[in-house]
Amino acid sequence: MLKYLKKNTTMKKNILLILTVLFTVHLTSAQILLNDNFDNYTLGNLGTDVKGVVPGQGNWLTEILYNPLNHSSSIFTITNEAFKGKVLTFTTPQGEQIIAKKDLSAFINQRTIGNNVIKFEIDYYTGSQYYMATNSAPYIYISLNSNKNESLLRFRHNITQANFIQCSVLEGNNTINHRVQLGYGSSGNAVDPLPVDTWISFIVYLDYNSKKIYFETPYFNKVTVSDFLNLSTSNNLIEDFKPTSISLDASAQIGNASQMVHKFDNIKVTGLKVVPPSIIALSTNEQLATKFNVFPNPANNVVTITNRENIGVEQIQVYDISGKAVQSHISSNENQVQLNIENLASGTYMLQIKTDKGMTVKKIVKK
Repeated sequence: MLKYLKKNTTMKKNILLILTVLFTVHLTSAQILLNDNFDNYTLGNLGTDVKGVVPGQGNWLTEILYNPLNHSSSIFTITNEAFKGKVLTFTTPQGEQIIAKKDLSAFINQRTIGNNVIKFEIDYYTGSQYYMATNSAPYIYISLNSNKNESLLRFRHNITQANFIQCSVLEGNNTINHRVQLGYGSSGNAVDPLPVDTWISFIVYLDYNSKKIYFETPYFNKVTVSDFLNLSTSNNLIEDFKPTSISLDASAQIGNASQMVHKFDNIKVTGLKVVPPSIIALSTNEQLATKFNVFPNPANNVVTITNRENIGVEQIQVYDISGKAVQSHISSNENQVQLNIENLASGTYMLQIKTDKGMTVKKIVKK
């Protein structure tokens, strides 16, 4: 027994040491290349030129695409925001399209050799929900662009009734981008629609080593992974597809308002040696979650948990929204489990599903 305890204690110490080393390596290799939170900017117009030629504050270029002579620089302003300090505010007139763009070349060129993971972060204020004036749709683009004038990644927020977010990712053959569905189902329905008038953080890891890209959306507690530059034959991806600019793009094809108001803050670019292990783990869990189906949902008494790949379920732990475990179910590696929730109070719960392939989480609603 004593021998077992010593062995167990040694194992725990080794695991702790490994985690500590991984965490320390991540921290020491992190290199902040850009940190633009607008707090050192002057309140008022971001720039004076609306043709995208003369840089304004922070070397941002501002451009009004359709009718620059009919509008002023006050479309792009630095404003105060409660609990956040100064932010960049877009006030896009109905029917207009505007762009703010910042060159990253000088910042990226400071990258330490070997930091081949680029982390991009931005806070985005979703604004109100708008409606289509024509067949077009109002949208916001948040893009990270390469030295080849291509979008390495582009978030598209469709500001319609669905209010969904998509992302296009460069595959690297000069012709094709593929879409990653973030909060948007293949049927065309919003799975996780963005809330209105809410600050949302988007965090992206572009891994030039593994040709993978990781999208972290803390609001939804999700990490999605996708291929990145997977069709390129380059031997030096990060130099051949170097991030060289950020662009923020708003198109106000709206019919229920005279203008759209959206905001941006805390734009940050960091060079890393590796993607944090926690992010990779979360992306694995998210991929596993897509393989499970929980029905009916909402439910009254019993929910059925199934999967299409014969994954064996070992245990299901039920948590309420406060994080308290309220129910547990042991399974014998079955690929279909019926869970009785009759005794639970009405509300939202999270099912932590432990399987022979890993652990994942699904949400249910008890009527």
